[in-house]
Amino acid sequence: MSDQKQHLDPQAERHTLNNEDPDFSKALKSISPSRIAIAVVIGLAVVIYMFVKEFKWEEFNKIQWTGGLFFWLGMAVVFMFGRHLSYMTRLRIVTNKFFSWKKCFEMIMVWEFSSAVTPTSVGGSAVALFALSQEKLPPGRTTMIVLYTVILDTFFFLFFILLLFLIFGPNMVQPGVSSWSELMGTAYGSVFVFAYIFMFCYGSLFFYGVFISNKPISRLLLWITGFKLFKRFRPGAEKMGEEMLTTSAELKNKNWLFHVRSFTATFGAWASKFMVLNCLILGFVSMSSDPVIREHYNQFMSGNMDLSWPIQQFFIFARQLAMWIITAITPTPGGSGVAENAFMIFHKDYIPENTTLLLIMTVFWRFATYYVYLICGMIIVPNWVRNIINRRKIEKATKEMGIHEA
Repeated sequence: MSDQKQHLDPQAERHTLNNEDPDFSKALKSISPSRIAIAVVIGLAVVIYMFVKEFKWEEFNKIQWTGGLFFWLGMAVVFMFGRHLSYMTRLRIVTNKFFSWKKCFEMIMVWEFSSAVTPTSVGGSAVALFALSQEKLPPGRTTMIVLYTVILDTFFFLFFILLLFLIFGPNMVQPGVSSWSELMGTAYGSVFVFAYIFMFCYGSLFFYGVFISNKPISRLLLWITGFKLFKRFRPGAEKMGEEMLTTSAELKNKNWLFHVRSFTATFGAWASKFMVLNCLILGFVSMSSDPVIREHYNQFMSGNMDLSWPIQQFFIFARQLAMWIITAITPTPGGSGVAENAFMIFHKDYIPENTTLLLIMTVFWRFATYYVYLICGMIIVPNWVRNIINRRKIEKATKEMGIHEA
């Protein structure tokens, strides 16, 4: 009998663990091969369609791969690493250096990979919560990390979108829009306003429940889920109330420096992500050797907008914030398909529309901000899952031996 146990099929062992731990099963389902396939197929389908429709060899040959272009491509890679390093730093801060740098790298990769294969509107928080719970963190710390980082990310967007909107106006949201009424008459403008209000509501709810008072928010959630239409959300509402209470208890003794450092790391992560595109535009467009491409950029930035070089970069940054908040509520994994299409619409006023250059930049940008995590995650995450399964097997065997000996 003991020999038979030692030679159980790995798939059977995983199935057993899934039945014993619903959270484990849910986490695995979120990062399953089918989810990966959906994300890849949707993204590739859109890219292939764009290539068939837009790609022209004569335009591609006009791109001159100069030293300046490679410099800015290199800077884009630097910001890619900067994004991951900032997330690692934030995880070190909020866990009070509980994780090593190596473990932080692994945890962030799992987090980003799960975000890449789940709908953008859902995100990878469920997998992140499960992943952190496997690392023997002190009780309550796991919930605090996930909920606190959601608050940090949310208020980064709320603050900087409002600030940059006040500076650049409605044109920040969509090309060719110059007034508020005109913005609200467009599909993207309406979605932008809805997404911002929605983010403000849940961000304020989390902030109030964690930093001010948990009880009113818990009562509100229970009241809302008391209606027949929302009855099925009641268990989740109860759990959310408990998680806010736990997070509040974990954060109440943190000083202001903890929050400043956490928000600074959050800013570094998101700024690094968006600066990738700034680098691509600098290399491919604003400093292009093709006078037609360069003139298209300058006519808008220095002509219509009358912006100096540094302010131009802030405008591109602002346009990306607006684009992200719109794609953040899409139902596709990692925004696949929607993000590629939105990119070509949102940046057409300073990147020539319907050109091979715009297509090439879309591919570079999407690879740097999305597919790189999908590819790396496909290597790292299976090993992480295997280690969890092996560790649980050992813990289970040790426990059974201890019971047997007793």
